[in-house]
Amino acid sequence: MKSNKIIFLLFLVITLVSYFTTIGAGFVYDFLGWQNVYDHGNFLDIINCFGYNGNHQILHLFFYSIYSVFHIQGLPWYLIFCTLHAFNGWLLYLWLTKITVRWNLKTPSLLSLLICILFLVHPYSVEAVVWKVCLHYLLSLLTILTLLIIVPKFLDTGSKKILLYSFLVYGLSLFLLEISYITPVVISLFILVDVFATKKPTPGKYRFYIAGGFWGLLLLSLLLNKWTLGTWVGHYGAATHLNINIMGMMSNEIKYLFKHLLDARYFSFDAKYYLFDTILSNPELVFFILTLFISGMLLYALKIKKIPGYIHLAFWSLAASMLYVLPVSNLFFFHLQIGTNDRFSYIPLVFLLVTILSLLSKTTRWIWMPVLVMSIFLQVWLQQKTINEWKNSTVILQHLRDTFRWHDHSHVFILNSPDNMNGIVMTSIIGDPSGIEELIDLQTTRPYDGEMFDVFQYNMTSVNDGVTVEQTGPMELTVTFKQWGNWWHRNGIGAGSYENEYYKAEVLDYPYRLTFKNLPANCAIIYQDGKEWKEFEFSEER
Repeated sequence: MKSNKIIFLLFLVITLVSYFTTIGAGFVYDFLGWQNVYDHGNFLDIINCFGYNGNHQILHLFFYSIYSVFHIQGLPWYLIFCTLHAFNGWLLYLWLTKITVRWNLKTPSLLSLLICILFLVHPYSVEAVVWKVCLHYLLSLLTILTLLIIVPKFLDTGSKKILLYSFLVYGLSLFLLEISYITPVVISLFILVDVFATKKPTPGKYRFYIAGGFWGLLLLSLLLNKWTLGTWVGHYGAATHLNINIMGMMSNEIKYLFKHLLDARYFSFDAKYYLFDTILSNPELVFFILTLFISGMLLYALKIKKIPGYIHLAFWSLAASMLYVLPVSNLFFFHLQIGTNDRFSYIPLVFLLVTILSLLSKTTRWIWMPVLVMSIFLQVWLQQKTINEWKNSTVILQHLRDTFRWHDHSHVFILNSPDNMNGIVMTSIIGDPSGIEELIDLQTTRPYDGEMFDVFQYNMTSVNDGVTVEQTGPMELTVTFKQWGNWWHRNGIGAGSYENEYYKAEVLDYPYRLTFKNLPANCAIIYQDGKEWKEFEFSEER
């Protein structure tokens, strides 16, 4: 027990050190939306999730409570999120030490330790740990790993106390995130494999109680959704979550698998385009891989009684990894830049690492140790690369937020607002005229009361990115990037020309042309240059 506490402290130190520069980061984009509803709500609004289309009451119990106490103070949030991440790594270690013995794997404790450290420093964990709206991913993994630790105890003892505890943990997880709908499948598969991997007699009624209880709780959760939300599945809605396209979903499953195994997020744009949009989107190849998966499952089923423990663990953990990708497999697979949507990888990654552990357990120390040590160094390098983008984007946003000085102007037109920093969300906004105004209104003591417009947003690639502004007519501007590698955004995607009552914005290619129809007398035209604001004034001579 003492050694386990030391390992948790080790994991906590690793996490705190590696994420130290993210203190103050992550209060962006969707967080601002929740900050707004939390500021206008109260504790009782947790019951209806502040009007959100999903039963996430347990998430909001934690999220709202943390926000109510600490608001947007960076240090407490950093400590809480890092502690949860380290705790998940520790739970993974505890479970690995038990399952490898239970399924007769001769796995050195150092191998399990290194796999857990690999998870802690993995770059695909960064978004979940830094972006404050990802609390439900941290908590969901905590519940999954807790269940994996206590379910075998019930199978061995039949303890009613452990059974009720497992139902409580899973019941609570259903009010965190819809990914919990996959857990009964994963646990049922675990129970099935456990029969052959342990070769221990377990009363069938124990297996029925635990699996049946989880499926029963899931059914009750779906009925609750139908009653309270009017749909079987909340969040994105049944139309999205239940949109079944076997080939498309399998294609995305394979893409996630390659993304996780190869660190493909960090490939060049051309390499990612070729890998994901050409090779892994090929229907014939997807069908071939699907056939291989089905054949592998059938072969496993036929040989299940003779298969050694490490194959059982590899099969089950790979299946669990792919199952936890399933809820997002019918959504858009995003591979541009870095960071974006990596939260979807947080839980599947854990089980893929378990697959790797099971395979490495059959090699010698002189193979798995250098492989894992080199992998850890590589992941730390990629992790710090991603963390550096979070740090830089936060420095820029905080300076832009705190140096805004046009509160007395009735209208403010922002020529270039930073949508993201190499994929790390900044002031991205969908449906509303300005992400900058949202930031100022919610995170400063002096909100802006006029009308603000982000004419176009763009992706930053370095801390010094900006634009040049040229007057090309009496009421016309041409706005051009100072550097290469950027493109214009609007509503979270690539921008097109549009107009409103004040101006017409036309994307020409690299620049855009802005023609004012009606320029209010008390207005300001400003643009961002690095972390500074600059103001443009029309010349009357033109």
